[in-house]
Amino acid sequence: MKKTPLILFLAFYSALSIAQSPLADSLRREYHKAKAPLQQIELYYALAREVQIQDLDLSLAYADTLEKMAKTAKSPVGEAHALHIRGSAYQDKKDKAAAIRTFKKQLAIGKKINDQKVQSDAYNGLGGTYQDFFQNDSAQYYLLLGAKMREKMGDWENAASAYSNLGNVYSDAELHDKAIEYLEKALEIRLKTGDERRTIFTYNNLAVAHGAKKDYDKSLDYSYKGIAMALKNDNKFVAGVMLGGVCHLLHETGKNLEAIPKCEQSIQYLMETKRETNLVFPYVNLAAVYNSLGQASKGLENALTGYAIMQKHQLMDPLAVYYEEIAHSYELLGQPQKALFWYKRFQALDDSLFTVENTQVLADMEAKYQTQKKETEIAQQQLQLEKQESQLFQQQTWLWGLGVGFLAFVLLGWLFWNRFRLRKKTELDAAIIQEQKLGLNAVIEAQEAERKRIAKDLHDGIAQEMVALKLGFSALQHKIAHVAPVEAQQVGQLAEQLDQSCTEVRNISHTMLPPMLEQHGLAPSLEMLLRNTLQGTALQYEFESSLVPDQLDEKVEIGIYRVAQELLNNVIKHAQAGKVMVILYLAGGSLILRMEDDGRGFDFEQARSKGSMGILNILSRVNTLGGVFQTEPAYPKGTISVIRIPLPNPETSKHGSED
Repeated sequence: MKKTPLILFLAFYSALSIAQSPLADSLRREYHKAKAPLQQIELYYALAREVQIQDLDLSLAYADTLEKMAKTAKSPVGEAHALHIRGSAYQDKKDKAAAIRTFKKQLAIGKKINDQKVQSDAYNGLGGTYQDFFQNDSAQYYLLLGAKMREKMGDWENAASAYSNLGNVYSDAELHDKAIEYLEKALEIRLKTGDERRTIFTYNNLAVAHGAKKDYDKSLDYSYKGIAMALKNDNKFVAGVMLGGVCHLLHETGKNLEAIPKCEQSIQYLMETKRETNLVFPYVNLAAVYNSLGQASKGLENALTGYAIMQKHQLMDPLAVYYEEIAHSYELLGQPQKALFWYKRFQALDDSLFTVENTQVLADMEAKYQTQKKETEIAQQQLQLEKQESQLFQQQTWLWGLGVGFLAFVLLGWLFWNRFRLRKKTELDAAIIQEQKLGLNAVIEAQEAERKRIAKDLHDGIAQEMVALKLGFSALQHKIAHVAPVEAQQVGQLAEQLDQSCTEVRNISHTMLPPMLEQHGLAPSLEMLLRNTLQGTALQYEFESSLVPDQLDEKVEIGIYRVAQELLNNVIKHAQAGKVMVILYLAGGSLILRMEDDGRGFDFEQARSKGSMGILNILSRVNTLGGVFQTEPAYPKGTISVIRIPLPNPETSKHGSED
């Protein structure tokens, strides 16, 4: 039976630097020597990060103490450090909501005190958390912000973390060559700077990327390098996780006898470091190894042990693999009824994993079970036949069969009729939606055509005439300057006002039909839109773009540009914001525009129910492009608006991260 692939490595985070006893002891000694409260806070923060690797629960106690120290010293940076330790612990415990809430509090502090280090740490924490839960659009957004900020700071140590995180995003998107390129860049920096503790993470992630490419030799090579370095730094947690990955790789290459001691060592290290949730991976790998060797009892024992941990912590990954291995164990033990039960749970959990081969296995189990069931029924019938007359039994069986057959015929007839009715309704609904979409397209195309006409008339007509008038005024000013200097000065002022009006007309023309959109593409046009729209306001702005193709469909470019215009106008008119951040990027096969402000917030559902023209215009444009528009509250205040437009042949990016 074919096994569902399972890569058993963790997404690691640089905030969880590898704890080594000498370093922890050294930090404790320095902490006790330090006199200045701020210096004590920084040393205690470093110590808490070391402790977090070895004891997750204890790190939360360190975060509590660090928070008290920060409040006593009135240090917002210290409070941010405490939040980071707590957020990382929640992240490791798979408590997504708590982790995101905590990292956003850290980000709010970083923005308030304008500390880029605190902000970049929070961005990476948010990116890593979203990545753990396979929300790669949000993960890429925050990781990109963190990477840009660290590059601006010249912080190459943490820039290596950013490269590693982005490499993992590409790895999740199965763009493995691109992932390896970024990860090797991170490895080069870390080896050059002698940062062994973080180099271990890069070795692990390179092992993941090469393993996904089925390049098992390189994957094992990077794994063994990472394990050796982890043990050198006395970090059994990381070594245990990577040994679990080696066990999986050896199993994949058929070296099952070599895999057993690796899995057992992985389990031992993870138990010693009290990382119970991570034990689910080596246990299921060990179950797969024993099942492959035909030792089903040991396979079932390990699978059920790991499955109990899954239930205890309500984990979802790798639940499907557990269902499959438990079913396989029961199959090998000759218990088809139990095997069938677990295969059905596996199928219900994820139909996409249920391949043709799995279907055949399920069919075989069904046949075995039904055969066993029939044999039992036959034995019971034989006992009944000894007590009843054969003819009466046959008549009753025939009558029951006729009745059941009739009911089955009626039921099938109703099902076919209902299915036909639903199909016709679906076709009608699709036709109505298509007709509405065509109508919206026609309206939008007519609007754009009219905008082009008006923009052309403004630029080539009125603007040119105003330029001619301005030149006439200037010439008149020079002619009368010697005769009537006062009147000449007044004419000059009129010429300046006319010049300003001419510039405003050109700006209006460019806003209605930006020439940069056709000449340079969407990203430069959006940046110019922000600059021109906000130059007369107190609003500050930031703009970032990443992986955006140079050539996009004209409808997509115009649609996103118009939506950005509408969102920006809403921010200016209603948000009462001080800053707006816009990022345009490619992720998950879609072009994404994300606009975030720090204003008073926005109730999208209320605005839509009231029939706000701006919202209806945005929804109409997004719908015609087959996209999605979403809003959510920003933390601590403001609004995040996200437009996601699917592209036909994108170059996408998505995997775990470092902090």
